[in-house]
Amino acid sequence: MALGSYGRSHQRQTLYYHLADTKIYIQGLDFESTLGNLTLATSIEAVAINGLDFESTLGNLNIRTNIQINGLDFLSTLGNLTVSETFSVAQIGHDADSFFRSRQAETNPRSIVRQFTYANSEFTDRITKYPSIKRNYVDVVGKGFTLEVENASKLMNELIEDRTSFKRDGAVFYGYQSEPSSANVLQIGNGFLTNVSYSDHTASLTFKNRLDLLSQTFVSQDVTSKMGISFTGSEWNPADMTFEILTNNSYGANFSNVTCKYNTQIHYDSWLQWKTNLAAENITVQGFFPYGTNYVQALKSIAELTDSAIYAEADNRIYFLRNLTGVESFSAVVSESDIIKVSTTGDAYDMCNKYSVPMSFSVVSNKVEGPRATVTFVNTASVNSFGTSLKEPTTQMIWYTNSANANNLAQRVVFRRRQPEIAVKITTPIKYLAHQLGDIIYLNLPEVGITAEPYTMIGQTINVEGQTMDMNLSVGHGIGIANLTVFEIGDDILGRLDNTTGVLG
Repeated sequence: MALGSYGRSHQRQTLYYHLADTKIYIQGLDFESTLGNLTLATSIEAVAINGLDFESTLGNLNIRTNIQINGLDFLSTLGNLTVSETFSVAQIGHDADSFFRSRQAETNPRSIVRQFTYANSEFTDRITKYPSIKRNYVDVVGKGFTLEVENASKLMNELIEDRTSFKRDGAVFYGYQSEPSSANVLQIGNGFLTNVSYSDHTASLTFKNRLDLLSQTFVSQDVTSKMGISFTGSEWNPADMTFEILTNNSYGANFSNVTCKYNTQIHYDSWLQWKTNLAAENITVQGFFPYGTNYVQALKSIAELTDSAIYAEADNRIYFLRNLTGVESFSAVVSESDIIKVSTTGDAYDMCNKYSVPMSFSVVSNKVEGPRATVTFVNTASVNSFGTSLKEPTTQMIWYTNSANANNLAQRVVFRRRQPEIAVKITTPIKYLAHQLGDIIYLNLPEVGITAEPYTMIGQTINVEGQTMDMNLSVGHGIGIANLTVFEIGDDILGRLDNTTGVLG
């Protein structure tokens, strides 16, 4: 979720958020008309305006996006400037400030603000129905969202008249009035316009996230020879392989390769932590993505073979998770007084107590052949209790070449899935927006035998119209990451007091 604030403006005028991709507001100045075409880049933190030492002249502006204005004597044209806002790359819920969190904690929060922008213009006053926004990291592709906009004025007909309007950015914000002319908001949904329909003087706008659009993009762009993309001959950290196919211009995605937090397509900090975690366990792979493989298929393969989660958050950037769940400091305790509705589900279908990992494939004549070996891990206690439940990876696009890595995966999967899953879905007031996927949620539900138990939030639905939210909670069954105890005496998986200690930590 993206933290920001805005200044009130007239309908369909630019909102001034603390976001990197917005326009710049300078008090008393029609900035765009004065300067002409303005290009904003997101690759560096500096301000670059030809012929002007901008920061020395104006002081510290705390502008974190690269501004390029060619052929302009900026100071002479504009005179004395006052920059009224701070601009930074959109952040997620963990970066909500103390004011926002204090309002979230109130039983009946005051001065609620809901906002919608499209192509950096405000459409808030035209909204007739806000959407429900869903996200999860069980599946790589996230859910789109649809909202309804008034069209009695026929203003939205421009989407039909000018079809270049499609695939532009739309964002939904939720927050609280902080001052008479400004508000403190989080971005709770973001996507690209993919569909519009008209009925009864309204227009329904559907937005899809970045990953959803990647489902239409092939990794290999070799339409002539139709050769796949091979990562053989050397061992790859899966994070490096992922960054390569997403950012190298030889492949289809052409994402930004900026290696800092200002990357607007990849959440670099989560990617870097993901890479660090994989490197700490010496996880390396090889791979081959056949021609016709789209990015969602490729990313699902990587997520499965690394026991990871790859998903799009509310800022429409791609995030990565492995190992332990979210930082404890961002956990939440939810008691009965916060819960509008609760449901629990027991599921033995997806359990697994025997996991086999094929390994050491090879690529011959543009095809994958093998495997040359298989590693299997079994939890005998679970087998004795429930019978054998055998599973194996569904992908052969990436693979391990050593048994230690294969056994690492098998142990992780069996540990989390050796018993039937007990999942919980709770509905609460819309007061947990500062918490994001992967966070630990402690539940107190004595009526169903749950007392201060930690669950992982693996899914979230924000009902903007109804002012409620659903949280899908799991103990780690069938998901990319889990609530793991690093060491447990006498556990067949995590270790005993001998040399059989597992590799999950």
